[in-house]
Amino acid sequence: MDIVIKNLHKSFGDNKVLNGINAVIKENRITCLMGQSGIGKTTLLNIMLGFEKADAGEILNVPALKSTVFQENRLCEDFSVMTNIKIVNDSLSDETVSKHLAAVGLEGCEKKKVNTLSGGMKRRVALVRAVLAQKDILFLDEPFKGLDEATKDRVTQYLAVNTKNMTVVMITHQAEEARALGAEVIYLKNGTLEQ
Repeated sequence: MDIVIKNLHKSFGDNKVLNGINAVIKENRITCLMGQSGIGKTTLLNIMLGFEKADAGEILNVPALKSTVFQENRLCEDFSVMTNIKIVNDSLSDETVSKHLAAVGLEGCEKKKVNTLSGGMKRRVALVRAVLAQKDILFLDEPFKGLDEATKDRVTQYLAVNTKNMTVVMITHQAEEARALGAEVIYLKNGTLEQ
């Protein structure tokens, strides 16, 4: 089912962040939320995730089983890459995890501790973990942050292949990222949406 956002309002003190938002996020499609920094994209995501409560309005049909890449990687730094990924889905085979890691340029990293990896490598581990988690919806908050252009192209291709027929909600500042993923785009502006 499509996710339906109805007349959603959210303020923090005197700061009105979301002001009567209405939108439809289509099932089994990638939808990108775009807009200037501080416009309320992450707040909207956090309401859909259940981390924030709206002041008024409602969001209908958000699946219960969610997977997320936050702006921070939120990995277990002292654990291996393999363990970090299997934490979210213990039915995964080592071969499956290795195949996905290779697809984002992390072949041979399975046994490395996360705290030995660069920022860009950690970002890719977080993405693979989210993709391989058991889920009905995938939320991505600036998933390509900290990746160079060549790596970003590779990871974009990985996401396009591995999110077919999946409901994905992604925050990005880059129109080319939305285009590369064939995404629907919703713009946030002055606390409202333009679809």
